[in-house]
Amino acid sequence: MSEYVSPRISVHGDDISTFAGYTDNALSYYSERTAKTAGFGTAEGTWWMQVTKMMGGSFVGNGAAQNSYVSMTAQYPAFLPGRIRKLAAGDVTPEIIMVYTGINDVIDNSEEEPFRRDYAKMIENLKKFYPEAQIWCGTLVKSKGPILYEMVKPEALDNMEFYNNIIRDCVKEAGVNLADLAAQGVPYES
Repeated sequence: MSEYVSPRISVHGDDISTFAGYTDNALSYYSERTAKTAGFGTAEGTWWMQVTKMMGGSFVGNGAAQNSYVSMTAQYPAFLPGRIRKLAAGDVTPEIIMVYTGINDVIDNSEEEPFRRDYAKMIENLKKFYPEAQIWCGTLVKSKGPILYEMVKPEALDNMEFYNNIIRDCVKEAGVNLADLAAQGVPYES
């Protein structure tokens, strides 16, 4: 009889993939205090911890940062090696990397070419640092309720599918896995 070994899972993203204590406090949108307004008070309520638990996995690291972008034209882009290194915990590396990033680029209408180039660079760096890991990149979805985007005008998200198509292209070109949440009509909840 073979013994089940839980997969080691890390997450990489922007605001909605943060939680104080799992990401640097200064780079965290969510904390026990702020998460309560979104309907949860601990990291157990985040989308990435829920998925980790549903997969029977063990959490390793988080490279997410609030107010970060895919595109280098803004601050703290997702492809930076320092952020990607945070997906490991010492010698423990992830077997699965879940990526959900780009919403700040959508809101600020980042230019196409830098977004495409830097999303591809992020995947390239993930593969370089964690060559054995399965990489899953999620397309972007709108919030089900007034969570996180409440300060954003709804029309700012009208161009989301444009960016999702770039994500799909980059994923296909890099040969990694796509979690096409937008095509499934999955809303963001936490």
